[in-house]
Amino acid sequence: MATEVPIPESIETLIANLETHRNLITNLSTITKTLTEHFNSVEKTLSSRAKSLDLSLETLETETQQTLQSLDERETSIPTSEAATTVDIQSRRDAVVAEIESQTAPTCTDIHTDLSWICRRMDASTLWRYCSENKREMTAIRQEITGAVEEAVDPARLVADSLEDFVSSEVERETDQCWIFTMFLRLLYEKEVAVSVRERAAEVALKWRTRFGERMEREIEGDGEGEPGRPEGQLFLTIVGVFQAQERFEKEYLEKIFLIHGKKREIAKFVHVLDVADKVGEVVAKMANAGKEIEAIYVAHEAGMLGQISPADLLKSYLQKAKEKANAFLKAGKGSPASVESANNLENNCFKAVIKCVETCKLESKFNIMNIKRKVAINEREREERKKFAALNPYGKGFVQPNGPPKGKRAGPAVYPPPSYPNGSGSRRFGDYGSYRGSGSSYGPQSSYYGYDYGRGSYPPPPPLLGNVVSHFFFF
Repeated sequence: MATEVPIPESIETLIANLETHRNLITNLSTITKTLTEHFNSVEKTLSSRAKSLDLSLETLETETQQTLQSLDERETSIPTSEAATTVDIQSRRDAVVAEIESQTAPTCTDIHTDLSWICRRMDASTLWRYCSENKREMTAIRQEITGAVEEAVDPARLVADSLEDFVSSEVERETDQCWIFTMFLRLLYEKEVAVSVRERAAEVALKWRTRFGERMEREIEGDGEGEPGRPEGQLFLTIVGVFQAQERFEKEYLEKIFLIHGKKREIAKFVHVLDVADKVGEVVAKMANAGKEIEAIYVAHEAGMLGQISPADLLKSYLQKAKEKANAFLKAGKGSPASVESANNLENNCFKAVIKCVETCKLESKFNIMNIKRKVAINEREREERKKFAALNPYGKGFVQPNGPPKGKRAGPAVYPPPSYPNGSGSRRFGDYGSYRGSGSSYGPQSSYYGYDYGRGSYPPPPPLLGNVVSHFFFF
């Protein structure tokens, strides 16, 4: 029997130390390998970036040389271009001066020519009167007025002078005239206006308030002629906003008028100039309560205050109300095809309005419209299918029954004469079609079951009677 020889403690300690050193060497080898791979990858990256940098420097040097060459060519051509431009400016100046000195208007009746001639002469009084007299040509005037006013020496002064001439004149205000001046003021939205012109426009605004102040006060009070929505207050705020004349008027007065006309997007542009930004929330709340959630979002967007409202909640409320309206259409029409079509159109229009609002106001991060776009696509596809089906349906619109009612009379179900014998139940087969009288060819319906009279002689006469027995069955 073998006996176990005890291992000395010194040997066990030595073996443990050797194992520890072996593990340490393994770890060091692994770390060394990892570091080597890392440095190799860094070296490759630096090499590729160095090559890319060298290529960029070569490209930059090439572009620099081309640019310097182009600058040299342009510098060489400057005297020639300057001479040509001088000749062109001189000829234009002579033409404009001759036209201004001339007292005769151009013989051409073209809108563009007339407006250009008036604006180059800075004839403010003629400008607004010409537009007012030619209000039937408003579409053409709207297209040509921008280029024509740009030809004026001072467009801002021309607009201010036109306003002053209108306020000082005794011409009765009309809605078209206010629209004309609003069109003029739109041309100055993004333009710098001289201080002298601003001061003159401020005086014009004071005169405007003096002339139309009574109407605007009644508009604020909301009675009689001051019914909210009249253009005097809106145009007054536009004048003050464009020419920055808010310091000439009391803040409370501007706030009262803004609460009435703040629902206009053009007025919302000037909330900071008019110093009425604290009233935008009240205007938005009123519009939302009135069912104008989309317009409220546009107003807040124009005022730059979308962060102070919740556009997502307003859009959800708008869609919910649209759904309720569509259901009301269906209920009122009892599910008829016309009511279904009206409900679908209403829903589709609301979806399109929401999509346009979100895209215009950059609200994609706050309100997802992907599902709404899919619904719009589905609705459009279904509408096209219904149109195709209606075109192929022989019993749809435009179908005329053979031997149907004459033109000009309401279409209805075909009317047949009653059978010449009673049914087993003792009643007529198709209901009571009215009484028949006479004999022979005088047979004919006197009145139909549905209340329509299609005339006499529409049906062939019944066969002759033999005593009390019907010998022939002409009908069913």
